Amino acid sequence: MNFFFHRSPLILLLTSRYIRGSRVTGLLSIKSRISFIVMAVGVALLIVVLSIFNGFQRQLKESLWQGGEHITIESSSNGGEIRDYQKIIKYIQKDPELKDRIISVEGGIQSHGLIQRYNVFYPVLIKAVAVPNVDALIENKLHNFPRVVHYDREELGHLNRENYIILGKEMEDLYNFSLGKQLTLAVPGGRFSLGKGVEVSVQNFRVSGFFKTGNYKFDSSFVYMALPVAQKFFKMKDSVNQITIKAKSLDDLAISKRKLYKLFNSLEFEQEVDVASSLSVRTIAEEQENLLAALQLEKTIISIIVFLFIILAALGMVASVYSLVRAKRKSIGVLKALGLPASDILLIFTLNAMLVGILASLTGGVTGIFLANSLDSIIGYIEEIINMVGLSFTGSDWTPVELVPKRIYYFDKLPVDINIPFIFMVTTAATILSGIAGYFPARWAASLNPVDTIRND
Repeated sequence: MNFFFHRSPLILLLTSRYIRGSRVTGLLSIKSRISFIVMAVGVALLIVVLSIFNGFQRQLKESLWQGGEHITIESSSNGGEIRDYQKIIKYIQKDPELKDRIISVEGGIQSHGLIQRYNVFYPVLIKAVAVPNVDALIENKLHNFPRVVHYDREELGHLNRENYIILGKEMEDLYNFSLGKQLTLAVPGGRFSLGKGVEVSVQNFRVSGFFKTGNYKFDSSFVYMALPVAQKFFKMKDSVNQITIKAKSLDDLAISKRKLYKLFNSLEFEQEVDVASSLSVRTIAEEQENLLAALQLEKTIISIIVFLFIILAALGMVASVYSLVRAKRKSIGVLKALGLPASDILLIFTLNAMLVGILASLTGGVTGIFLANSLDSIIGYIEEIINMVGLSFTGSDWTPVELVPKRIYYFDKLPVDINIPFIFMVTTAATILSGIAGYFPARWAASLNPVDTIRND
């Protein structure tokens, strides 16, 4: 009889059905359903939360990667001017350790400034880069220039000779800076002196285009112009105040920084470049370190909190299986008296808990993927309903509600990145936890004495 039970999967399945029975108490049914629902909700929430944070991190890195330089070289001497920047660029380009890690290296100018329109001043960051070809600029083939989305092609053709500027797309809505508008820019010009202080250079510029990176902060504060025009505007002649590098990967930034300092400290470089000892290097990862670290910390904390839902469901599974064992003590005793091995009893109840875990994981996984994909639309509908109700009650005094403020999160839409390997890991973990939760009550069921259970029940 023992051999017959142990070798037949069909008998094992029928035994499981016999132990479970067709009539389960209402209390047991409620406990099983609660465990199933809590685990499914926990899996779904974990997938949605992690998809949002993965999307935020990916979008942030992409917008930073596309919007600005990856590595910046500056000088602390000569008022920040780098006169022999072309020589420095040649040294960097011919260095074999840096050549394979960078895409481009170019000189440029960056400075704080003010835009004046109708007696109102707006603080901006002015960035000047080389624009050798207008077609390459329009086709987004320049490594040091963001994607231009709205422009006057004829005016862009004169970008290197006349006072034309390209603004971030968000500035068009924020300040009503439309294409073709005349704006007054004020920036520090020339050198600082104790007698005169800082000279200010003021000129009129015409808006000839708008760029967009997807980073709200970047698109709402940066102004681009051609390097030759900027050198006249800032009174820097043939100088720049920074050398910018585009790298091939974020993983190359720290290594490239070490290689650059190694190059700057070499004897040959120090002999050829006057400002070698005053050069400093910073990377975009260092500039955004606090933001990236805060995002990662929030992701970790919220993931832990949501994962507690799954653990709570596993604890509920323990109570559910214990109730099942107590309700079926007599059936277990009969089957053990007929020769069913204790290992099969252990397997039956463990698989019973794992089955609930598998179903909850699949339900939560599918629900989580659906919610993550539809989250932007769902939030949009909720915003519309809230604003519609608020407008109907308060009238024109109602301030529109924005559930995901782009001025805080920098993005023009909610980014979501669904990670399939992570989803598989979450569902597998939930199934394993269910199996562990069912194992301990199953051990108690396997250790029951058949004679005692039959006599007492």
